[in-house]
Amino acid sequence: MPTTTEAPLRSCPHCGFEERSTRERCTRCGRSVLIRAPRLRGRRRTYVIWGGAAGAVVVVAVIALVLSKVVSDRNKRDEAKAVKDVAAEKVRLKRIQAPHRGSAVELRPAAGASDQTVLAARAALVRDVEGSITRDAQARDRAGELQGPIQRTECGPLLKAKDAVPDDRILSKSIGRYDCVAVKRSVTGEAGQSVGRLGYAFVAALDFKRYTYVWCRNTPAQGERGVALAFVRLDRACLAAKGRALGTGYVDVPGS
Repeated sequence: MPTTTEAPLRSCPHCGFEERSTRERCTRCGRSVLIRAPRLRGRRRTYVIWGGAAGAVVVVAVIALVLSKVVSDRNKRDEAKAVKDVAAEKVRLKRIQAPHRGSAVELRPAAGASDQTVLAARAALVRDVEGSITRDAQARDRAGELQGPIQRTECGPLLKAKDAVPDDRILSKSIGRYDCVAVKRSVTGEAGQSVGRLGYAFVAALDFKRYTYVWCRNTPAQGERGVALAFVRLDRACLAAKGRALGTGYVDVPGS
């Protein structure tokens, strides 16, 4: 018996239609499958090339616009979050720097007391405010605001200079301003000498006429090595300030 050979599968070079046939012409478009589709030449080829390039440029431009919008939206979200974070930090700083008040009127010397008695009374008032700051810092430690343990508080001149004299020793000063540290531990040198204190900063203003005082936790502005999220100036009461604000402090309070 004669065998039947299956027609080969072919693809029309003009319309792309695939079929099994031995006929010369495509059953779909009617064109000869033996003649290849003409390649673009001349002006038509140029138009196609430029059209493709223009299309690619449009696609790239659309992608760039989409990416730009995504980045812009992200930047706006980041800026809004930063503004919110700064506002929240200012609220926090204002709360923890709020003035606290105390008094020790029983220490006030009698009228006409000797200079030695007055100096001793003023020194005792400094010790009283140190005790108040220590108790305050320990309470803040229990509340989770600070990381203790807090051992003691040491107060010295607000003006940081080697030859600075504490205000309580200058009888002509009716207001004493102090830079205080709620001490966690002392830092010692190789020879065992104390070279510093590790703790939390406070400030205090003492009234040597009324024997009252105000103290505040201090969060100084960052120096060159760090940038704080926000800065809140200390309340005037913290430093018994009367003058205008200047820099991070007040014009009538040197060292602030």
